[in-house]
Amino acid sequence: MAILGAGFMGAALTVPATDNGHTVALWGTHLDDHLIAAVRAGARHPRLGLMLPAGVTAYDSTELPRALAGADLMINAVTSEAAVGVIARAARRLAPGVPVLNVSKGLAQSRGRAVTLSDAIRETAKVEVVTVGGPSKAVELARRVRTAVVYASPRAAERRRIRGWLETDYYRVEESADQRGLELCSALKNAYAIAIGLCDGLVAAGRATAMYNTKSALYTEALREMARLGRAVGMRPATVYGLGGAGDLHVTGMAGRNRLFGELRGAGAPTAQVVATLRAREELTEGYAAIRWCWRFARERKVTDVPLLRALHRIVYGGHDVERELYTASR
Repeated sequence: MAILGAGFMGAALTVPATDNGHTVALWGTHLDDHLIAAVRAGARHPRLGLMLPAGVTAYDSTELPRALAGADLMINAVTSEAAVGVIARAARRLAPGVPVLNVSKGLAQSRGRAVTLSDAIRETAKVEVVTVGGPSKAVELARRVRTAVVYASPRAAERRRIRGWLETDYYRVEESADQRGLELCSALKNAYAIAIGLCDGLVAAGRATAMYNTKSALYTEALREMARLGRAVGMRPATVYGLGGAGDLHVTGMAGRNRLFGELRGAGAPTAQVVATLRAREELTEGYAAIRWCWRFARERKVTDVPLLRALHRIVYGGHDVERELYTASR
């Protein structure tokens, strides 16, 4: 199988794949070339800090055709902003009938509107994908720490087939037909995790001694807003309160790049400085773009009762006061 994107999650997925007896072609974009070079040199993966399994062959950004040759499954693990283009480019080189699993979490544009990734991929690349959602920290997965995720697609046979190829005793997979609902939750949780980080930043800046109560209120409001926005795509209520909604929001708000983005902004750094700092550390934060995309999604569908999403957009893109906006949003 071929995994596109050699960052945290792309590299981590090589572990359950090879534990299931598959050989893996790990391809990196131009942003991953230094990661691929390290793996080829026999070093630890620079981000995971681990050696990749023996069944993995690494390919740099110029070698996409070689990476895809003979693949019986393609897994997309590049960022959501690049996912549609990369899948469209790669799909032309796949044999007919090869399934595609999409790990990216975010929204994209199609026909002038903000839509879920599967819809954008279907429109642009003419490809159907199975979507992965749920709480999955890459380093833990790579260390074989028990992880539970959701594979979503209206095509039950295809999601079950891919599940059979990748599931292990530590990488457990639930199935769902609610693909759009899962994708929307996955994008929103990245945005809302920044709100949790903002609280940590206010504490770090000395504007509060602790904000556990506020975090709990924001977490609850985030789930409410996920449910409200989800009605626009026919989301099933169980999706919001399952692994792909509450579960993924919980882990993302506790640790990770989106939480860190919020902490830095909450501590007083302007957004431009936060973005520059994280980019210098190669810490790409999907929640930053997700706030803009999800706010656009809400406005296009005339969903107005989203005070936390509105506050995040004002804080991150408008420079508004963090404490005032969060207190207003948490009611």
